Amino acid sequence: MKPVRALRALAPTASLATLCAAAIAHPHVWVTSTAVAQMRGTTLVAVQEKWTFSKGFPVAMIGDLSGLPRSGPVDAKYTALFKEQAFSALRGADYFTHVFADGKRVSFAEARDFSIVIERGRITYSFVVPLLAPVDVAHAGVELSVWDDTFFVDFQPGSPPVTFDVTPTGCSVQSFEDRNHPIFGGTIFPQASRCADFFCRA
Repeated sequence: MKPVRALRALAPTASLATLCAAAIAHPHVWVTSTAVAQMRGTTLVAVQEKWTFSKGFPVAMIGDLSGLPRSGPVDAKYTALFKEQAFSALRGADYFTHVFADGKRVSFAEARDFSIVIERGRITYSFVVPLLAPVDVAHAGVELSVWDDTFFVDFQPGSPPVTFDVTPTGCSVQSFEDRNHPIFGGTIFPQASRCADFFCRA
């Protein structure tokens, strides 16, 4: 057995500015976000994310949405419209998702499995961000985070904020304040999660 050198999966309490041109001093949009670490044994291969927006966002960006359902899944036509106008451009910012292995940034492939549902008047994005180079959490210190420095949109952690799709034996997730990656000019420390146990076995 080899010790896990910290799977730190940032609970998304960081901020996101999807279309903000300048830093804003306080959030204007709130997102409840959760992440699922998709594993193959002890190897992190992708991050499955769910973002539930505050009411009214990002609807105002899209245009005529008279055909949207009041609740439930959004059809292919509107899903494609949202993806084109309010999601695909996020690839240039790695979907505001950050993975570090031993302090080195890990790159992502294009997000897949994008879908939208409406629940109680709020829009929820679901998508998967694959790692271009999967990381073995039993051999590297891995950090996973979602943030943007501007604080235009504030991520609040869901419950639980981070989980494994298949939990490696001996691993559990523990929240903590990540002081290694301050945001918003160094004034905010994102909440984070990490493997709480010392050993992680497939």
